[in-house]
Amino acid sequence: MKMITASGVIGMLEERIRGTEVFLVEVSVKPGNSIRVIVDRPGGISVDECAEISRFLNEQMGPDAGDYALEVSSPGVGTPFRVRQQYENHIGRDVEVVMNDGRKLKGTLRSFDKEVLRLVAGGKETELRFEQIKTTKATISFK
Repeated sequence: MKMITASGVIGMLEERIRGTEVFLVEVSVKPGNSIRVIVDRPGGISVDECAEISRFLNEQMGPDAGDYALEVSSPGVGTPFRVRQQYENHIGRDVEVVMNDGRKLKGTLRSFDKEVLRLVAGGKETELRFEQIKTTKATISFK
């Protein structure tokens, strides 16, 4: 039985998603071989795409992997962003940013670059340096 590692799953997954719009958000492997894979793509990833990735990973791991539980899903609303592509997917949408000092800012994600996120709230644009940001997550507005 071969040991399942996050880096091993990432390697398999990178092969599968290369050349597609799908990107990896997170892979975790917990005791008891509980594997969680979070993937996304511009416009959001479908249940069918998650199922296809799950089948691919099951085939790649094969019988030598032993017993394991595999979950492949989208990040879900309210989950903190983990990779830059998530910021790109949410340009023009409402987000909540929690700063390292505990302040919370809500607004529309206008743009971002390597170092700065631009947030518009109340008609005013604010630049926030990524190094000052603890978390960013999408919010849903019920206007």
